[in-house]
Amino acid sequence: MNSEQPLSFNGDSRWAIAFVALLFVHNEVHEIAHTGVGRLICGAWGPRNFNSWQLACSKTPEIVLAPLAGLLWSYGLMWIGYRLLNPTESPVKRSVGFCLVFATMPFGRLYTVAQSGGDEMVILRGAFPTADPAVRLAVGLSIVLLLIGPPLYRAASVLSQKRRWIIFTGMLLLPFVLFLVVVLRIANPLLASGVLTSEGLLGSPLLVNIWTLFWVIVLLLSWRRLSTTLISKK
Repeated sequence: MNSEQPLSFNGDSRWAIAFVALLFVHNEVHEIAHTGVGRLICGAWGPRNFNSWQLACSKTPEIVLAPLAGLLWSYGLMWIGYRLLNPTESPVKRSVGFCLVFATMPFGRLYTVAQSGGDEMVILRGAFPTADPAVRLAVGLSIVLLLIGPPLYRAASVLSQKRRWIIFTGMLLLPFVLFLVVVLRIANPLLASGVLTSEGLLGSPLLVNIWTLFWVIVLLLSWRRLSTTLISKK
């Protein structure tokens, strides 16, 4: 089916639940990609919380592989979204692609690099330890913009003119804000206070396992809503 015409955003409360589930499941797989590679490198799981991790050893240059693994997952998913947003795809596929682009939090990737943080800067510091920090930052920002630019452009283009930039801005910023509030203000402080910190599956704290299982179940029950994100204009 050819669906080159712009589509209308069809989000509601049930869609929002499905999207939030996708957001948090994506994030946990991102973290497991880091720590799983770290386990292969070091032979043991390193400490972690909901959004940061450490390796159980210090090895170079293998250390770069752990942050790279998470980036390959997130950017890979984002670019799958880009592919699904192709104008010749059906509204169902474009809906899923739209959700994938924003569930990977492209603004978060840019924001953390702008703060000289994030996996991208870990890799650049590891690969170019003697480079000028300002040059590394400029390179990091350029790389992120090149990677998120095409998917975001295509995600914006798929929307009809009516409320296009309101919806686009909301989808760009709100997932990151939600993540900051829930993870940094609630989930990580719970871990820091000693709630369910014993090691569970895949070297993760038990609280992380319970949280992830909850969102996986929610996503399995609601994922069909993601395919209705965009509908043809009547």
